[in-house]
This record gives sequence, C-alpha cells and structure tokens, in this order.
Amino acid sequence: MPIDYDNFSGKQMVRGFLALIVLIGCSLGFSFDAKAQLALDKIVIDFIPGSSNRQDVVVRNTWDETVYVDVEPAEILNPGEKTESRAPIRDPREAGLLISPVRLAINPGGSRRIRVVNIRDNFDSERIFRVRVRPVVGDVEAEVTGIKVLVGYDMLVMVRPNPMAPKLEHEIAGNTLTLRNTGNTNIMVGIANQCRAPDDCEEIAIGRLYAGNKIVAKLPLANTPVEFTARIGDEFRSYRLE
Repeated sequence: MPIDYDNFSGKQMVRGFLALIVLIGCSLGFSFDAKAQLALDKIVIDFIPGSSNRQDVVVRNTWDETVYVDVEPAEILNPGEKTESRAPIRDPREAGLLISPVRLAINPGGSRRIRVVNIRDNFDSERIFRVRVRPVVGDVEAEVTGIKVLVGYDMLVMVRPNPMAPKLEHEIAGNTLTLRNTGNTNIMVGIANQCRAPDDCEEIAIGRLYAGNKIVAKLPLANTPVEFTARIGDEFRSYRLE
C-alpha cells in the first residue's frame, strides 16, 4: 500500500485501511509484524528552472531483517483530473526522468540512496511523475499464521516548465469558492482560512492545483474573505479573496 502524503484524504484512507486489516486479522487469530518500517527522507521532489537537475532520496530500513525494495516510476497524465492516469516509464530518455537504482536491498538498520535525475529541462509544459517505492519481504516464519503489513510510498516528482507562469483565478458565489489554475505550473494551496476574528478561524481544505485544474470548495462562512498562502516552487504567495 503506497502512502501519498501529498494527498491528505489519501493519508487518512490508508491509515483507516491499515487499522481495518489489523482489526480483522486480530479477530481471526493472526499475528502481525507491527514494527516493520521503511522511511524516506523526502516524498516530494520539485525540479525548478535553474535548480540542480538531480536529487537523492534516502531510504532507511528500520526493520529487523533485510528488505528488498522495488522502485516503479510513472508519468501522471492529466494530473488532478477525473481522467488522471498512470503511465509506467519504459524509456527514461523519452520520459525525461531517470531513476537509479530501481531495485535495491537494504540491511537491517541500513540505508540506501535513490537518485532522481531530470535529464531534459526544455519542457514547455509541466511534467508530473510518481515514483512508487515498495518493500518486498519474504515469508513469515511463525507457529501461527502471520501477516506483514507492507507500507510503501508514492513520491511526487514535478518538472516545472521554463519559464514558469503561475496564474490563479477565483470566484466566490454565496458559500462556494471556485479556484482555477490557468497558468502553466502547479500551485500548492493546502489549507485556506476564513476568520471571524484573528483567533477564531475556520479551515477549508484545498490541496494542490495542477495546471488546468479547477477546485470547488464549500465555505463555512458567508461574506467573509478567504485567506491562504500558496507555494509555487520555492516561492510563497499570500492571497486574500473576497
């Protein structure tokens, strides 16, 4: 089960699914390897024009046994839309993204690096990728039936266009906020706020808007400005929408 920490609802869903597995397993008399853990030092990589074309991700094994890891890169087509799909990368030169290695073994308590390289920086439109980092372990050896809960990660890799031209448009109608990304690069909004007073605010979950995306959100308060700070690459912009 890959965890996508870029997606808040996805994280909650994974936690709930893991809890459901454990509850069902316990009721059936299964034992669980609950201490198994694979950790990454980052799960979002952002290639911004003018920045380094390579980044390393450290994968750490805190298990008490050797873990084998598969690394599966894919390009995301129509990101953020209902038609979003995942296209596995067969030719790194064509995709413009090189991942190495794609298979690795990590000793107990050890760590390895995965190198992510942007080998093309002349894209006129943004490219979005996901890199699934998935642990693979052997059979459980125990007197009782055992289940190992394997938790993987789905890294987000963004290759920004050059030049970047972010543009966020909005419309507020009653208690409905509509945000449109009409630029050529993604904008991370995350959480917006409506405040009755400085210490009395309501939160609105927005998330990431890829180029061309539209998000419609219900507002808890009428006739109240919506405020948030958006991240675009390494830049932060403050918005106040009325």
